[in-house]
Amino acid sequence: MGDVLTNWYHEAEYALDEIATAVQEHRSISLEPLEALAKDVVSSLQRNDELVVQALAGPSGSPLITNLINVAILGTKVGIGLGYYGEELHRLALAGFVHDIGLFAVPKSLITKAGRLTQEERELIERHPELGYQVVENCGPTYHWLAQLTRQAHERFNGEGYPNRLAGREISEMAQILGVVDVFDALVSDRPYRRRLLPHEAVKELLVVERRTFPREILKALVEQFSVYPLGTTVRLTTGEVGTVAKVNSRYPLRPVVRMDDQQEYEGSCSCEIDLSRMPLVSIAEILHPPAVGRITFPEASPKPAISVVPTAVSDSFTLLLESLDAVALTLQGVVDSKRTSLKSPDVDTDTCLPHMQRPNQ
Repeated sequence: MGDVLTNWYHEAEYALDEIATAVQEHRSISLEPLEALAKDVVSSLQRNDELVVQALAGPSGSPLITNLINVAILGTKVGIGLGYYGEELHRLALAGFVHDIGLFAVPKSLITKAGRLTQEERELIERHPELGYQVVENCGPTYHWLAQLTRQAHERFNGEGYPNRLAGREISEMAQILGVVDVFDALVSDRPYRRRLLPHEAVKELLVVERRTFPREILKALVEQFSVYPLGTTVRLTTGEVGTVAKVNSRYPLRPVVRMDDQQEYEGSCSCEIDLSRMPLVSIAEILHPPAVGRITFPEASPKPAISVVPTAVSDSFTLLLESLDAVALTLQGVVDSKRTSLKSPDVDTDTCLPHMQRPNQ
C-alpha cells in the first residue's frame, strides 16, 4: 500500500507540475487530471488515513507543488470531520489542488526570495489569488465556483486577509477550510529558517496565534482530526509531574485527560487520571516524548469521536477562563522559543501562508 500511495503522490506532482508550467507560459490548462486526483483523495480517505500520514511525513519536492497536494488531502480530512460528503467533498478536494495556482503566475525570483519582501513585492504577492481566479475562470463557466474559492482562499474571518479584505460569513466555508489547512501545512513543512513542527505542535500554534483568524467550528474540526496531544503522548504538567495523555477532550483540546505515571491523586479526579478541563490552575507545560508521525492515529469521522471526553455542563465564563489561561501560557512559551531562534534568521519572518516568504500582512 505504501508504494502505491508513493506512486500516486508522484503522479499528482507530475500533473500539477504540468499545470504550473502552463500557467507560467500563459497557456490554457485542463482541470480534468486534477478532478481525477480529487476523486482518488476522497475515496482513499474514506477507507483509511494513509494519505494523511503521507502528507504529514514531509514529502520532498517543490514546496509549491507539495503544498497544493497536501492542502487537498488535509482539507478533505477536515471536510469529512465537518460532515462533508458526495459532490461537496469532491469539490473541496479539487479546490485544494488549485487554491494557490495563482502563485505560478508570479515571478519565480519573487517566490524564492530569501530576504524580507518590500512593500511593492508584498502587494504583488497579494495579487496571486486574483491571478488564480483568472486562470480557473478561463477554464469555463463550469468552474466558476472553483474560481471564486481560489480568490477567497487567503481571506480571513477577522477581515485581515487578502485580496479583498472580506470578513466573517462573506467568505465561503470551503475557502476558510482551505485557509486554515494551508497555514497548518506551512507549519508542518520544513523552512530554511526553522524546523517543521509536529502536527500537535502546529495545532497548538493555530489555536493560539490564529484563533481569531478562522471560525471556531473549523478550528474545532481540525483539532478533532489532528489532535493537539495524541493519545500516548508523555507530558509534563505545570506542577512538574509527568503523565501520559489518556483521552482527548474535543471541547478543550489543550486540556486532555492525563494518566499520572506515579499514581498521584488529585482532588476531584478519578483514580490516577486527571481531567485538566476541571483544573484551571494545572496545564501541560511541555511534551517530553512526542509520537512519531507515522504512528499517529486519528479519530474516525463521526459526530462525537469515541476517544473524546464530553465534559459536564460549564458556564461560558469558565470556558473563557480556561482559554485565556492557555493562551497566556502558550504565548509566553512562544516568546521563549522565538528568543532561542531569533539570532538564526533575524531578517526572515515566520511564514504561515506562503512557502519561502514572509506573511504578506506584516
